[in-house]
Amino acid sequence: MILLLRQSQILLLLLALSGCGFHLKGFQQATPNLDGLYVEQGDQRSTLAGVIQRELSLAGVKLAISVDQAKNRLRITQERFSQRVISVDANGKVLEYELRLDAKYAVRIPQGGERLPEQTLELTRQLVLSNADELGQRNEAALMRVDMRVDMAGQIIRQLQARLK
Repeated sequence: MILLLRQSQILLLLLALSGCGFHLKGFQQATPNLDGLYVEQGDQRSTLAGVIQRELSLAGVKLAISVDQAKNRLRITQERFSQRVISVDANGKVLEYELRLDAKYAVRIPQGGERLPEQTLELTRQLVLSNADELGQRNEAALMRVDMRVDMAGQIIRQLQARLK
């Protein structure tokens, strides 16, 4: 009897979570207005375009395989990482960096017309360094750049969902 009650409570909890709109972090729901989108240079996995293509595919968007089949073409016109020193210690060793990702993108229709004019996005993160592990700091910076690309891709996808109606 207790086991049946416990199972009923778990089932009720799962139903409540699914009904409230709960999703895991990073989960994007596909919207039909993005179907037929072609991501230029999306085959280059380590670029922002590649991350956008992967995220859209995971969300269930039916991407165009070629420009000829596309309803819209997404083109990343700029992707640039930069960093600047924020603070140093008494010996002049860097303690903190600001990492910055600048990106520009535009959406065009296959006939060459502009569907969405060029948009500019900027993302910044702070990287605090310790004096102990030089190799670990480089790895952390690389991981942070990957994470920044994923965050930027999410922002672009949300903007596309809102503007391509």
